[in-house]
Amino acid sequence: MVEIYSAGLTKSSKKRFMKKKISKLLFYSLLVVFASSCQKDPIFKSTVIDGSKPTSAFTYTAAANNALAITFAGTGTNADTYYWQFGDGTTSTSNSPVHTYAAAGKYTVTLKINSAAGYSATSSQLVSAIPAAVASFAVASQFELSLALNNTSTSVASVSWDFGDGSAASTTLSPQHRYVAAGNYNVKLTVTGLLGDVVTQTQTISVQNTNLLKGGGFEAGSAGNWTVWSSQKDISPVYGYTTDGPAGGYDACLRFPSFTSTAGLNELIYQPVQVIAGQKYNLSAVVKLPAGGTNDYLQFYISTDPNTWIESSAANANFFLALNNYHSWGSTSSSTTAVNGDLYAATLFNGQYGLGVNTKGIYTATTTGTVYIGIQAGVYAGKSNGDFLVDNVNFVKVN
Repeated sequence: MVEIYSAGLTKSSKKRFMKKKISKLLFYSLLVVFASSCQKDPIFKSTVIDGSKPTSAFTYTAAANNALAITFAGTGTNADTYYWQFGDGTTSTSNSPVHTYAAAGKYTVTLKINSAAGYSATSSQLVSAIPAAVASFAVASQFELSLALNNTSTSVASVSWDFGDGSAASTTLSPQHRYVAAGNYNVKLTVTGLLGDVVTQTQTISVQNTNLLKGGGFEAGSAGNWTVWSSQKDISPVYGYTTDGPAGGYDACLRFPSFTSTAGLNELIYQPVQVIAGQKYNLSAVVKLPAGGTNDYLQFYISTDPNTWIESSAANANFFLALNNYHSWGSTSSSTTAVNGDLYAATLFNGQYGLGVNTKGIYTATTTGTVYIGIQAGVYAGKSNGDFLVDNVNFVKVN
């Protein structure tokens, strides 16, 4: 601050003095402005890294013992960081990650590479995490001249079956097939895999009809093999029924149409077979019965007399395997439970009623001659609540 004093001056001197004062003030102001303009401005700095742009590429290899475990390797150039997207929602930042997919399939894998200079590059590939196809099958069940085949192949896109009898090929995954004659047949399964690979398996299968019953498959026209012992028109059986059937059955089946009665009714059909004293035989079938029936039953008999069918605890009883609402297939106070499949297994689970329960479905002939296999459906005073279906009734020698 500059102090300027003007005491004791004349008027003209004061005027000259004020001019000088103003001049000095202007001088000092310019000095301040000049001094301020001479200060250094701040310096802003940034680092620029020079470098080549990256390229993105990768290879992959499936494990020899697990096609779902895949090792990836980045093969691009000028890479500083990696970012993998495996196409199943998972990621990795490793250079060479190993990734195991949860399920076989084809996945779009993407690799993004960043360089140290800040550039990036991306590449994608469709990766097949799929094992090679394996052709494999087994006979699931056999009844008379019919086979059910179980396809146990893996990595399957499509199949074709040659049954070895000159019939048309089948593309069903696990088909059934009925032969017209017994014999040994070369059954060939051709599998086209998910990778487009083709593999085959061939097995020689012996097809023999060892069933002592005729028409046990209940195809259309098989009614002539069975005799009606008692008949009520309301439940007369239908042969060759194909709309529905028991699990494990083939083609057509026997149908007892839904029935109801307040006084009781039943239907029993039977067929004679020849047995040898001391020889063991197995009686089997598959059945499908509805839930909700009351006082109803389905019973199988082995009798030595075509007019004697006894379901009781008497010594001469001959009911063999039975599903009976009075005997723990449900009860008289509650309705039946649904049954679908093997007769013996169903009997074990629903009351264990019949002479064949303790022998596991095995009948031992006491004399050489004729016995009669009977099938009876009925109701005491109640309802079936739906159709009774029967198939694959088989009576065979046991070695």
